[in-house]
Amino acid sequence: MPMRTNVSRHTLCGSCKGFSLVELMVSILLGSLLSMGMANIYLESKRNFEAESEAAQIQESGRFSLNLLKRELMMAGFYAGMPSVAGLAASPVAVDCAGTTWALDTSVPIDLINEYSLSMVTVNGTELTCLSASEVKPGTDIFSVKRTAGDPTLENGVYHPGVKGAEQTQWYLRIQNYQDLPSWLYVDAGGFDSGDIGVGSKINYWEMYARVFYIRNYSNAMSDGVPALCVERLNGSAMATRCLVEAVEDMQIEFGIDTDSDGVPNQFKQAPTASEMGNAVVARIFLLIRSVNELTGYTNTMAYRLGQKKVKARGDGFLRRVFSATVQMRNATLPVHQRREGVANETS
Repeated sequence: MPMRTNVSRHTLCGSCKGFSLVELMVSILLGSLLSMGMANIYLESKRNFEAESEAAQIQESGRFSLNLLKRELMMAGFYAGMPSVAGLAASPVAVDCAGTTWALDTSVPIDLINEYSLSMVTVNGTELTCLSASEVKPGTDIFSVKRTAGDPTLENGVYHPGVKGAEQTQWYLRIQNYQDLPSWLYVDAGGFDSGDIGVGSKINYWEMYARVFYIRNYSNAMSDGVPALCVERLNGSAMATRCLVEAVEDMQIEFGIDTDSDGVPNQFKQAPTASEMGNAVVARIFLLIRSVNELTGYTNTMAYRLGQKKVKARGDGFLRRVFSATVQMRNATLPVHQRREGVANETS
């Protein structure tokens, strides 16, 4: 009986087999290849997601920036729908962008610095002291716009629908008898004069805007390296900075000059003279917008055309795209009978 037990055990052990070294190495290799494949799929999916997110951000930034700048250029020189405010004297502003009366001087509704390098002097000879030379991105355009809101805050003594009172710390263009006797009023506290409020008062109030648009070489902090579209704007009785869209690398404006007074541009110039600016009827806007973050494994070697200017990428990992639009400057230089058409429904 014991011998039979020993034979049975020997037979069972003889049938047992384990992994050979070769089989083990092959298994490890196959497992490693499978893991690497899964990791590559994950990394590729992550890169695609990041690229799509950055592209969506570029698209949204471009759409918003163009719409904002188009409206400003279209409304440049719109002063309460009046054919002329030539006799309106500028009131001093506590902290202005040039001298003390620049913000409320309506004689130059739009001005330009073409491809800023060292000078903050515009084509009309105005030095914009509200901008810091160290913060403006070299080679980009700077332009200023002056206008009122598209709708009055108070019209014939009645507040505009949705408006309950005057904005505090705001300059207004006050119009008496609808289109006569314009004057400036700064509302600090307390609102409009009580005698101006009431149906049939023949008094209108329009918010006044003075703005300088430019590209700053940083967005939130000087060390972040993200350029941004910013604006110096009349805020209360001083100029204040506000950045609107980050990752805007370049802005170029070309003006369509009307040389024969028919309202149609005969030539486009990126560096017009002061007299040519006075005959500009159309503006072309070009924006170069990049992604906020660099993409892993991507090298940008493309060249971009912004009107007459060509910009080459620096071999970095940022996605870029050019956005452009053409806008008719309805109020800055057009004939009087055209200045007021199509602006009644505009809002600020």
